[in-house]
Amino acid sequence: MRAFYYPGCSSEHLARDLHLSVETLFSVLGIEIENLEDWNCCGAREIHDYQDLLGLSLAARNLALAEKGDLLVTACSLCFFNLKRAEKILREDQDLLQKINTILGEADLSYHPGKVHILHLLEFLSIKENFSRLLKQIKGEDKTSVVPYYGCFLSRPFPFDLSTMEKILRILGYEVKPFTLKSHCCGGHLPRTNSPTIQELCGRILLEAEMRGADFIAVTCPVCKLNLEIYGFREGLPRIIYFTQLIGLRLGLPNSLLGLPGE
Repeated sequence: MRAFYYPGCSSEHLARDLHLSVETLFSVLGIEIENLEDWNCCGAREIHDYQDLLGLSLAARNLALAEKGDLLVTACSLCFFNLKRAEKILREDQDLLQKINTILGEADLSYHPGKVHILHLLEFLSIKENFSRLLKQIKGEDKTSVVPYYGCFLSRPFPFDLSTMEKILRILGYEVKPFTLKSHCCGGHLPRTNSPTIQELCGRILLEAEMRGADFIAVTCPVCKLNLEIYGFREGLPRIIYFTQLIGLRLGLPNSLLGLPGE
């Protein structure tokens, strides 16, 4: 089974630490996966709000490129959402699919919904073979407490097992606390500068994590991480960290290979 990794735009700036930790895990675990060549932006949210045909074309181009294989894997929740959304819309609307393929045809590409299977990294790591590789690499014990935060793009509208992160973190030895707000919105792409709405949404998430006694909030989404960090500056609040970085720490990997500060 041939798998491609789609890093997404945030891997080059906002989430370089996520991207670094993902590539390190692939290497250390010996997972056979290729970077998707010549990938482009998935459309983010802003493009879809104003130019949905353009947004769908961008997502469909990535999916067409990935049809050389069987799986397309991404670690970014928003990328996952946009790729799944494009697949669903274009599977159900043949006229729109024809328009998209006319556009893609200018680059000698065409998209066939359902030909490539889209997975979030959490799902990909849960595949039996990859999970077995993970289990073999665990180093020592760690009772650090964590709450899992999926955010809204990963938790809806497409079916996703919202216990996947907990299962992985528990098997690694982390103490995973219950978290009722794990699928609540952080405010997403609302204006971040002095935003009362985001401050309220993030404040609730941070407060529950603090009340649970968590050391870390494990996240999957670069936007969620940014918003929680902006409004989580008060001393004593849990640290915001990507789930991939937590995995890497339990495998005994150095901070420098996980995009974490320090050695």
